Order: sequence, then structure tokens, then C-alpha cells
Amino acid sequence: MKSLLLTAATMLALAGGTFAQNLPPEFRWEVGANGGYSVITRPVGPPAVYSGTSTNIVKDISIRASYYFSPNWMISLDLGNRRWETFGEWKLMDKFGKALTPVKVPFLLADHALNQTVQMNYVIPFYTQFRNFNRANLYFGAQVGMIQTVNDGSRQYSKYMSATDSGYTYVSGYNYGPGMGYSLGLQTGFIYYIVPRLGVTAELCLRYVNVKTTDMNYAAANSKYHIMHFPQTVGIRYRLY
Repeated sequence: MKSLLLTAATMLALAGGTFAQNLPPEFRWEVGANGGYSVITRPVGPPAVYSGTSTNIVKDISIRASYYFSPNWMISLDLGNRRWETFGEWKLMDKFGKALTPVKVPFLLADHALNQTVQMNYVIPFYTQFRNFNRANLYFGAQVGMIQTVNDGSRQYSKYMSATDSGYTYVSGYNYGPGMGYSLGLQTGFIYYIVPRLGVTAELCLRYVNVKTTDMNYAAANSKYHIMHFPQTVGIRYRLY
């Protein structure tokens, strides 16, 4: 009797261990797309007069390709695009030294901020009750990549009609020059597979970006800057094989 109980206990232990272990990935390759919103901090580096005092929420889009080394490790390539802009107020003086009402001025850091980022993630897989397939993945990790900012480096001018001199003009819009730099960051996300190959996802990122531009205006005061930006996106995933 004791021998039978010992054998049964051993079989249950082995069965429990098998049930708890991670199965090999059913699909190694996965592709997808993300869309959502992101916000940025004001740029650090340029003089305060060119960095603005506020930012806005912008659209953030990307495409993604991922490879699963194992049930617990995934590497991804992310290619994305968004617009970076801040807003400030400039205090103006007419030609007689009289203070005018401050005007709101936009500072366009990047009409297109394009990233090429590699992510390395630790994955926690979840399976269906009878392990028919991998139902969901929770992941978190770090990323490193390159960033290119597309911009024309132009300035816009407007007339201040209430000035003593009706021809008084001021810079009403400032575009930084194009640039290139690097980004570092962290991310976490959750993928839920509706069917074995197709899933939906949500992801949160925190990214630090350091950019060097070709902006030579104002003694190259805005030729370097760094910011933080925070993409918050949802998307779809499709497993290839």
C-alpha cells in the first residue's frame, strides 16, 4: 500500500511539474503595428527662450517585428514616427522700447521624429486551460536605438498690427534644424491572442532621446537637445511561423 501511494505521489509530482513548465514557443516570428499617443518634455540644452513652456499630446505610430528565442525571451525591432512641438510666449518690445502684449510662439523640434529601436524583453507566457495554445504574453524590458528628426530649420514672421510702427515684425514660429541622435528606454506591454495567430496588444514606453541638429541660427544655440517622451499605444500582432 505504501509503495502504491509513493508511486501515485511521484506521478502527480511529475505531472504537476510538466503542467507548470513553459512550453516551447508555438511561433517564433511575429509582426504587428501600434498606434496611439505620446507626450514629450520640454527640450533641455537650448536657451529657455527657444524651448517653450508647454507641450501637447501627439499621435504616435510604429511597426514591429519580433523574434522569440524561448518562451521567456523576445527581441523586437520597432520603427516609429511622431511630431515633436513645444509652445512658449515671447515678450516683444517696439522700436521705442515699449513692452507689447506677449505672443504665443510654436517651436517645432521635429515635423517627423523617426526611430529605429531594438527592444529586449522578458516574457511571462499564459496558456489556455489545457495548454492548447499560448493565450497571452506579459513582457517588460529595455530598448536602445537611433532617432532622426526631419525639419526644415525655417522661421515664420508676422506683423504686430497694434504696435506704434505698423510694420513691426516678429518671429511667430521657429523650426529647429534636422538632426540625428540616439534613444534609450524601458517598456512594458501585454499581448492577448484572440486565436493562435492573431492578437491585440497595449504598450507603455519611457524613452530618453539625445539629438544633435544642424540648426545654426542664433550662434547654434539650438544645435543640441535632449528630451523624454512617453508613447502609450495599442495595436495588433500576427504570428508568422
